[in-house]
Amino acid sequence: RDRKFKKILEAHQQASPLFRGIRKMASWHPDAGIHRWCDQSNLYTQKSFLKGFEHLADMQLSFDAWGYANQINDIKSLAQNFPNTPIMLDHLATPVGLFGKVGKSTGYKPSQRKAIFQQWKDDISHLAEQKNVHAKISGLMMPVLGHGYFRAKRTATVNEMVELLRPLIEHAVAVFGTDRIVYASNYPMDKPNAKLTDLIEAYIHMLAPYGAENLQKMMRDNAIAFYKMDLKSN
Repeated sequence: RDRKFKKILEAHQQASPLFRGIRKMASWHPDAGIHRWCDQSNLYTQKSFLKGFEHLADMQLSFDAWGYANQINDIKSLAQNFPNTPIMLDHLATPVGLFGKVGKSTGYKPSQRKAIFQQWKDDISHLAEQKNVHAKISGLMMPVLGHGYFRAKRTATVNEMVELLRPLIEHAVAVFGTDRIVYASNYPMDKPNAKLTDLIEAYIHMLAPYGAENLQKMMRDNAIAFYKMDLKSN
């Protein structure tokens, strides 16, 4: 299995000079009513996974990690094990239930939601200490966070999104810095609660106070650098 994975990576490299890395979702939540994108709770710490990751690291490829907020420490452990491998944290680690009730028992009470946010802040701060980790502001309007606009058969306004998401964005920028933040739309997963144009406008509104140069970095340049995209015209 280990050798097979290495061959798959090599085949992708041979097939396209644009191959930069892979993503493997590990999202698993202890609330059984919340969709699990992985069949085990701690994929990123499994010996078999780490063995395969060695090939990714040796080939100087990047890795997109997506786990729920309860798995941030697993991502931190992965980053510590492979400090020279660029790791992109997708969706700011999706704090499930932060904005409302989901699953069987998550985010049902204001006290729960407050605790979810505080734990997310603490864990994200510690994760950001790993300098090979970058953070993608994306997926923050997915229903799994507890948004219920789709139930009301409408999407969130720009102002509503700014008010809701600003604490997340400001904390992420504070701990990662403007050089390690990347914007992504995550469409159509955000579609039930937000229009793409409104979402982009809300993000620009939240990031603009950091200055035009930093806005361009977070909305464009940092992604180009992380994924080693050559945009020079021939």
